[in-house]
Amino acid sequence: MLRPERATLLRLLATLSPEDWAKPTECPAWDVKGVALHILGDDLSLLSRQRDAATDSLTLMAIDHPGFTFRQLLDSFNEQWVTAAKYFSNELLIEMLRIVGDWSADFYENIGLETMAREPVQFFADLDPSPYWKLIGREYAERVIHQSQIRRAVDAPELDGEIVAAAALVHAHMLAAFLRDYAAPTGATIAVEFGDAGTWTWERASDQWSAVEGDAAAASARVKVASASTVRLLTRDVDDLTAVVTFEGDEALARGAIDTLAFLIVRPTW
Repeated sequence: MLRPERATLLRLLATLSPEDWAKPTECPAWDVKGVALHILGDDLSLLSRQRDAATDSLTLMAIDHPGFTFRQLLDSFNEQWVTAAKYFSNELLIEMLRIVGDWSADFYENIGLETMAREPVQFFADLDPSPYWKLIGREYAERVIHQSQIRRAVDAPELDGEIVAAAALVHAHMLAAFLRDYAAPTGATIAVEFGDAGTWTWERASDQWSAVEGDAAAASARVKVASASTVRLLTRDVDDLTAVVTFEGDEALARGAIDTLAFLIVRPTW
């Protein structure tokens, strides 16, 4: 799904007026062009450190900023890149996004989903090196989030169809990983309906939750996301979960799970 998502982004960017590129986004420091430059910077960083095994950007940033936390290093690198690349023409930016999008898709399609990467994917609550399917899932989710931010900024139609269904698939597994410490009886199940994007069932084992595609008709509880709100929830554009989520069955079980995951779903504080 990396190629269809990038193609959709490129079609959108090609329609933007000069005024659109300068419109503010939900990321207070960045306008539309800033978010698009951030996407490009992510691609270049991933190719350099994953495909080519180059020293990663945060390690290099730490040399000049001793004592910075991981978040400070990440934010500083992202801001430095976007500021430095502001001079790119809009046409050049679109062309580069097309080229590196193909390069990253080529790499991810051939690396092997279970191949172990050198980095942990905290997006899936990992603290140890992760298989590449988790890296790919993380990058896909971030691309969808940033494209949605651009769409909202320029009042373009929301993403839909298979692009949203793939984002729901990623989030079903990611959210299950972060339920690890949410205690429930072994065998407890929570069906999660992401509107029209699909349904997954979270199943509790002795020490973790896992996501299984499909609807467990006899699930202990059910979480339902309204179709009109699915993209907003998947791209962190909601402030109040109770406005977009309803519960059935064991409501306490379902509410406890969603409360545990709220920090991953609601709009971030910048």
